[in-house]
Amino acid sequence: MGIDYGYDLYLPTHAVGKALLAVAAIAREDIGSVEVVAPGGERITLPFRGKPANDVDHWSLDACLYFPLGDEAIRAWAEVERREGRQDAQERIWVGSIYLYFWRDSGLRPGYSRLDFTAATTSMSRLFEQSASIRGTFTELAKSVGAARLVLDREGDGDEVCWSGDDV
Repeated sequence: MGIDYGYDLYLPTHAVGKALLAVAAIAREDIGSVEVVAPGGERITLPFRGKPANDVDHWSLDACLYFPLGDEAIRAWAEVERREGRQDAQERIWVGSIYLYFWRDSGLRPGYSRLDFTAATTSMSRLFEQSASIRGTFTELAKSVGAARLVLDREGDGDEVCWSGDDV
């Protein structure tokens, strides 16, 4: 079994819907769609794969997300992963499947939830670790939704806090 690194986003529960919409804005749109009910009751249709997710404590979906070709790590990965249609007109390449997990109780503090973006393969895990472009995309997401923290989860091999909000 390989490694499965990921970015863990700790955010106020009321911001989960906003975060999902922000992620949908960078998602590949032709893999399917699924409806989720975000905390608070907002219904959102997302360009992800998975079963419809109601307002519960935990759910998971699959996504393909676009990232800028902004560093050597992602450009090298793009060369290996050459597939028709992988790059878009904005000079971004999609990476996926990325497993997206929602946890209502983040364990960080009351009123905070967690969205985990986990790589599906070992090579993608290494890409998550090495690419400044991917890290920057997740950091901007964290900032835009008022997240408390963004962590690169290395499966017990030394997690790294990539960004902390002012109130942590």
